[in-house]
Amino acid sequence: MKILITGATGFAGGYLLRYLSDNYGIENVHGTGRSHSKAAKLSDEGFTIKVGDLVDPEFVNSQLTSYDLVVHCAAKSSVWGSYDSFYKANVVATKNLLEVINSEQQLIYISTANIYFNFQNRRSVCEGDILPDSFNNHYAATKYKAEQLVLAHQKEAFVTVLRPRAILGVGDTVVFPRLLRAHKEGRLRMIGNGENEIDFTSIKNLCYAVELCIEKKEIANRQIYNVTNGDIINLWDEIKSVLSAVGLSTELKLVPYFLAYLIAKFHELKTSENSHEPAMTCYGVGVLNYSISLNIDKISNELGYKPVESSKQTLEDFVSWYKTDYKPNIEEL
Repeated sequence: MKILITGATGFAGGYLLRYLSDNYGIENVHGTGRSHSKAAKLSDEGFTIKVGDLVDPEFVNSQLTSYDLVVHCAAKSSVWGSYDSFYKANVVATKNLLEVINSEQQLIYISTANIYFNFQNRRSVCEGDILPDSFNNHYAATKYKAEQLVLAHQKEAFVTVLRPRAILGVGDTVVFPRLLRAHKEGRLRMIGNGENEIDFTSIKNLCYAVELCIEKKEIANRQIYNVTNGDIINLWDEIKSVLSAVGLSTELKLVPYFLAYLIAKFHELKTSENSHEPAMTCYGVGVLNYSISLNIDKISNELGYKPVESSKQTLEDFVSWYKTDYKPNIEEL
């Protein structure tokens, strides 16, 4: 079986590339990405990486045909930017990719649980629960549009949508590294009362969910599945635990949610969508204040999913990696 991983130069895509290569052979698992430097490193490891932009139909049509399975990880996942930039990266790219997915081929679309967020506490959210009247940011809106394209694709193809929440683990350069950097710069504040509870998705559990979708593609066909670690944690307790583990102070100033939200709104209003992300965003403040967790009964009952790693183990492994191997991106320096 020939497998293609889009977004292989990113965190989730790169981890999936290695995971599936172990199972199906490095010669059978290829990747795409836009980063020439990261692609070169993967090529040095023996991987076949095709550098290009999925928004370009010529690249897709000439380079990405003849695969039995495509795991579509590539996306613009920032919380800031113009709608057009998100639409191209998340919707147009998916549409182009679907053009080369034909009968009997399989596509697994890595979506996001971001679409559930509505600035309220939400617990045990199911795949079929009512979505917000309007999405909280362009990322969520365009990922949902891409989901709809995937599920509407020709009936002969096998398609599945996975909705992980905050993918974490060894190699994460986004979620906890951002929090740690904010704390080092004196910008991290505890928002609200510090009692909000969440779940998240270990990259290992996401890989396992993808594997199950491959093994049981008939059952998974045309389905949407939440994917998390299946355990609920107190967000701020875990943030403080990670801070302590990497040798940083756990003392955090408390800021009322309404005040933090107003400050974030001010930053957003004075920042152009085409410029760098503001110091604070309303979405960022919201996810640090509200409780949200997903119900994973559907994937457990239909595919036999059982998390292979707990949230505690995920964070312990992340801390070990961060202390020894983490290197900030250029834009973080």
